[in-house]
Amino acid sequence: MSQLADNEGLPRATRRQVLKTMVVTGAGFAASTLLAACGAKTGTTGQATKPSGGGQGTKPTTAGKTPAATKASSKQKKQAAQAAPQPPQHGGTIPTPRNKTVVVDQVVFTVFDSFNPFIPNGWQYNAGEQQILVENLFYWLPTGEIRPWLGKDYKYNSDFTQLTLTLNPKAKWNDGQPFTSEDVKYSLEIENNPAFFGSGVSEIKKVSTPDAHTVVIDLKKPNPRYHQGFICGIIGSTIIVPKHVWSKHDPKTFKNNPPVFTGPYMLDRTIPSQFMFVWKKNPNYWNKDEFDPAPEYVVYRTGPVPDSEVQEFKRGIVDVPAFDYTHMQAIKNSGYQNIEITSKFRDPCPRGILVNCDPSKPLLSDPRARWALSYLVDREKIGKAVWLIPTPPAQFPWADYKANAKWSNQSIASKYQLTYDPKKAEQLFDELGAKKGSNGKRTLNGKPVSFQIATPSPVGQPEFVIGQLLAQELQKIGIGATVRSYSSSVYSDKVNKGEFDIRSEWICGELFDPGQLYAEFDNRLYKPIGKSTSTDQVRLKDKKFQELILKLNNANPDDPKNKPYYDQALERYFQLLPEIPVIQTTYPTAWNTTYWTGWPTDQDLYTVPSDWWGQFMFVLGKLKPTGKS
Repeated sequence: MSQLADNEGLPRATRRQVLKTMVVTGAGFAASTLLAACGAKTGTTGQATKPSGGGQGTKPTTAGKTPAATKASSKQKKQAAQAAPQPPQHGGTIPTPRNKTVVVDQVVFTVFDSFNPFIPNGWQYNAGEQQILVENLFYWLPTGEIRPWLGKDYKYNSDFTQLTLTLNPKAKWNDGQPFTSEDVKYSLEIENNPAFFGSGVSEIKKVSTPDAHTVVIDLKKPNPRYHQGFICGIIGSTIIVPKHVWSKHDPKTFKNNPPVFTGPYMLDRTIPSQFMFVWKKNPNYWNKDEFDPAPEYVVYRTGPVPDSEVQEFKRGIVDVPAFDYTHMQAIKNSGYQNIEITSKFRDPCPRGILVNCDPSKPLLSDPRARWALSYLVDREKIGKAVWLIPTPPAQFPWADYKANAKWSNQSIASKYQLTYDPKKAEQLFDELGAKKGSNGKRTLNGKPVSFQIATPSPVGQPEFVIGQLLAQELQKIGIGATVRSYSSSVYSDKVNKGEFDIRSEWICGELFDPGQLYAEFDNRLYKPIGKSTSTDQVRLKDKKFQELILKLNNANPDDPKNKPYYDQALERYFQLLPEIPVIQTTYPTAWNTTYWTGWPTDQDLYTVPSDWWGQFMFVLGKLKPTGKS
């Protein structure tokens, strides 16, 4: 959701920021949610794992530890591995007719009896819940199109203090009851309850329901982006639940089992022993005349170990596997004809280098030092040799979607090219007074210059390797540098307290417009290093950028007259470079065409291909059976 403001006009954490913070603490539903936003469902080993974007469950590197500390870490790691749910050795038996079923392999599932999206560990969001069970008012597509669904339209008053939503009168819950404005109002009351998301501040002044299909939301402050919370960008941010069901229960304990939502599929059964969710078509689906997927069943299951999954894939048991690109290519190269690989879809979050810009940092607080770091990043090499598959360098701090073309001002970018040029990096450090001594090491004010690079990604994962390459380049020019991988909770604490020099991870925040990203640099709630904050974590202080951020906070992104503000903010971003784009994030997807055709391809990427995004139901809607029995 967009940048929020409390009664004093100061920024507070957006729900997206709250969830993003919870990602690296591994906190239940919210962690799972944002992990999907920033990572793939497989690691580079091919094992079904947590997505790389969240860094959940990572362990610190043992570099620089004593043997005793290393031994203790290994023991803890073994204990954690034994305690954590493990993927099955072999996939379970599909309990439905194979030629009527789409089989999707995913990460390790742990919650099978609860379908409550409002509480930690309340549901298994990526087992079909937010893909084919839950629907959203609107859907975002990478083309920039916003597709109406449960909602028909939205509009604001002149000063963006009131949002009116018009709902689709056809919509019904899967128990046959109508989907109404009262459901939206009730769900907003839950979402804005501090008992669920830990914030006592709500943007909403009042919610009115003048009729069954109209919702009027009065806001405390102008917000031209409030509607974005009702758009499924990756998965839905605001989840609507049926008041006629939930109002009879305590939302903090209600399991909502069997789940009542509006999607084209409903729960058939869960099979915990096989890590499996079985979904069946809703025979009375409200939108059947316009959207009628051919598969009668969809099975989401925890993928078995890679070798078993490869064999099952080649036997036609799996349609959407969880193994990695190496396995995909091996299957294709083996001559198996029924594999199709989509390899051009971008994650919204480019990989990047994030810098602590706090004024107390004698070098990193100066934009010249951040540009020096940028000149030490060999993006071409990283995109070709480090990432999972070849992926292009990133110039902008957002994905190169068609929808983002209007924000990606090339004339501005041409003045601030992100190139690999170690000599320029040396010149900049020289200008800053960090000059080499006779021993080849750089010092500043008589002290050796050194940086620590932190990452939540395990040793060997791309983000860790990117940090390693930067450290090597720094060492070449006389600056000490080390890379440390931290466990999720430790990393989160360090990030929030500003106890880092440089981070190697991902640049997230922009999906609908750059104002979302820039809002994260709003420093009105700046806190010095050591004090925890979930906003302005890079602690950038710049008066000019701050003024532009405040303008964009209240600017309608759809109004062309506001485009100059976006251009000015982009140019200031490049001048300051608090977060350094490195590479686009390209994730491959494999499909099995034995039983179904019509999958997204590189030639026809008609929607998001990722099976953990909310748009996956549109993939199911395009599939056609091959006729194989």
